Formats: sequence, structure tokens, C-alpha cells
Amino acid sequence: MISQYIKPVLVFSLMLCGYNNPSDKEVKEEVNQVDILDHIMNYLSKNKGNLDPIEGLWSLGVIRTLYVYGEKIALESEPNRMVLAVIKEGDLFRIYDENGVPVDYIASFKQTDRTDIYAYECYFTETKDSVASKVSLFSNSQFYYEYDAPKGFMMNYYYKAGPNKGSQKVKKSIEDGNIRLKWQFSGLKYFPVESNKTYYPLYDYWVLDSPAISKPLIESFR
Repeated sequence: MISQYIKPVLVFSLMLCGYNNPSDKEVKEEVNQVDILDHIMNYLSKNKGNLDPIEGLWSLGVIRTLYVYGEKIALESEPNRMVLAVIKEGDLFRIYDENGVPVDYIASFKQTDRTDIYAYECYFTETKDSVASKVSLFSNSQFYYEYDAPKGFMMNYYYKAGPNKGSQKVKKSIEDGNIRLKWQFSGLKYFPVESNKTYYPLYDYWVLDSPAISKPLIESFR
């Protein structure tokens, strides 16, 4: 995975080659990604021996469970959803996409009075939703937290405006909390780590075959 950290070289090479004749905006976005990635890697490398346990690079996995009127109707998982970079900024530990790619949320961890518990807060910039959760840290190398997807996200994802009765039922069910999408996240640290340690996933199984979460719900409400 160390090879993934050399992405600024790849981006710079592509810029030199002028691939697809990128616009000024695209070039600026790529330069910004390089700046963020440089900042993250320089910080983690420079402070490697003095980092908080929650800081570093993490492989994030997620299990999503969809409930309708309390009944579980779909389940899916991604053991390697994305790579997160966590670094200290002021009193918070800011969460970034490891590649420096812009994301549609602002998220952070915060220390509590327990060394193995952190507070998680996330603001979704597109839907203007906020969520909070408790994060459990295990052996300084794994973490776990969960929360229900916020209603604004659910509306964006499942509801399509229109006179259709099924669509209106979906809207009301989301508003009333009768449709829930539970997200369970697990993180596995891979930088920095102790080379003589063996790490195990928080889940002893991942869902391989199951109904897709993205299946339209309107059919269930006709």
C-alpha cells in the first residue's frame, strides 16, 4: 500500500503530459489534491513517533442495513470502502480522504475522558445534515462506530418528487422514521503500525450476496 502514497508524482506527470487538455479548474483541483496529500503525509511522517492513537491512515469498511417498519429488508457491505487520513487540527482530529479528493462531508473525532472512546461528528454539506456517534478504539489499531443515515440523505437517495402515491408514502415513512438505513463502520489502521503485530477485522463476516440497498423502495409502497 505504500505505493499509493506516491500519487503526487502520478498527478504531476499527468499534468505535464496535458492529458485530455484539462481546464484551469481541473488543474487547480488536482494541484489542491496534491497539496492536501503532501500535507497529510508530511504531517504523519514528521510526527510518526508522537501521534495520538486515532491519527494515521485507516482502511474504512461499512455494513449497511435497510429497515422498513422495523423489518430488515436489505443488507450489503464494503470491507474496503475508502482510505481515511486522520490528523490533529486544534482540539479535533480531522478526517480526510487519503488521496486529497474533495468529499461531501466535514467530519472529525474528538477525545473524551476515556482513552479508548472518541466522539465522532459529521456534517453533510449537500443535505446539511449532522450526525454524531461514539467511536470505540481497540488496541490503537481498530475502531468501530455506527449511526443511522440522516433523513436529508435518505430523502436525496430514496425519494423522488411526484404525485405517485408510492413516492409520497416513501417520503412520509422517511419523515416518520419508518425507513432507516443503519451504517456500521470499522476502521483498520495501516500507517503507522507495529510490523510485528497481526490485525483482525472487527467483523468476523462480510456480506457477499444480498439484496442491494439501492433497490428502489417505491415498489414496496404501491
